[in-house]
Amino acid sequence: MKKLSLKSLSISNPYLDELRTSFLAGLCTSVFNFFDRGYPLTKVMTPGARQIIEDNVPAIFAIFHGRIIGMLHIVEQRSKITILISRSRDGEMIARIAENIGYSVARGSPAFKAVEGALQMVAAARAGQSLMLTVDGPRGPVYTVKPGVIRIAEITGLPLLPFFCNFRTEGTVVKSWDLITGGFYGSPMLYMIGDPLYVPSGCSAEEQEDLRRQLEEQMNFLRVQSEEFWKLDRK
Repeated sequence: MKKLSLKSLSISNPYLDELRTSFLAGLCTSVFNFFDRGYPLTKVMTPGARQIIEDNVPAIFAIFHGRIIGMLHIVEQRSKITILISRSRDGEMIARIAENIGYSVARGSPAFKAVEGALQMVAAARAGQSLMLTVDGPRGPVYTVKPGVIRIAEITGLPLLPFFCNFRTEGTVVKSWDLITGGFYGSPMLYMIGDPLYVPSGCSAEEQEDLRRQLEEQMNFLRVQSEEFWKLDRK
């Protein structure tokens, strides 16, 4: 006999599914807002990144899926950022959380209406919005940049800003491919933002792959540097 679970029941019953999504989105929003006030934050960024952020120049923030907690304080005005989120069931919950804490949301991913999501992001960029993309989603491998972000940067003309964040004391919240991570309450948090990367219009497939690789290398460099930062802090 097949074992039943709340998740399997909610999938087969739209009403239960909506209740589940609404409850979890509300709960997670409350948790985000609670922890939002409890993290002492240090920002480390290159001069090029600092100029873009301080001058409020629209940009594309490239973030790893497992570090989505970093969306909390990338910029002061969250409404100025549009985030691309999957149309999957879990994506629906994440989209509601993002909207609840003040972000604009576009929906789509390589597995769910990719063109629609990309068009929404392009429209947002043309309206003066910054964008945020989880570059190793929706299914990984973890810390591996997918090519879609390079294509969106080419179309919009926005600079790419590699981003990584971590905590002095942290743990894996969700044990899935993306290693979604959060910090213990009150643990200091570090943001690292690297040099902007520009994607010229009309670049070849080989050039796009080279830029994708550069972005991946920069983001993983920030990941290693952020880990070293806390090692030095503990000495």
